[in-house]
Amino acid sequence: MAMFDNLKNVAKVLQESGKIELYKQILEIQQKLLEMQNEINKLNKRCTEYQEKLKTNNDIEHRANAYWLRSNKDGPFCTRCYDKNKELIRMKNDQNFYYDCPECKNSYRGPGYREPEVNKNWDSWDSYRG
Repeated sequence: MAMFDNLKNVAKVLQESGKIELYKQILEIQQKLLEMQNEINKLNKRCTEYQEKLKTNNDIEHRANAYWLRSNKDGPFCTRCYDKNKELIRMKNDQNFYYDCPECKNSYRGPGYREPEVNKNWDSWDSYRG
């Protein structure tokens, strides 16, 4: 950063020549420039984050009760977490095509889910009680 080095050199000359008020003004300007540079860095970081979110938002699709990424077929991701917080939270499979979100505990039946078999010999609650 040549500008900061130049200001530093000017400040040194002013200090050595006894021009304390001008020296203090240069230090204040240098401080303001550092603050502005920090703000620019923060804004650049936020801009990058927003660009990534926009990229994700354009890549995501709702399919089979969950979100999936079109680009790499990754998923499923929780619809509640993404709709509410724009967070891609991967849902966990319980090996029976039933998926749970570890974050919000939302769940859904994925493709291939089958209802458990019901005992066909059991007619009613009354017959169970005897």
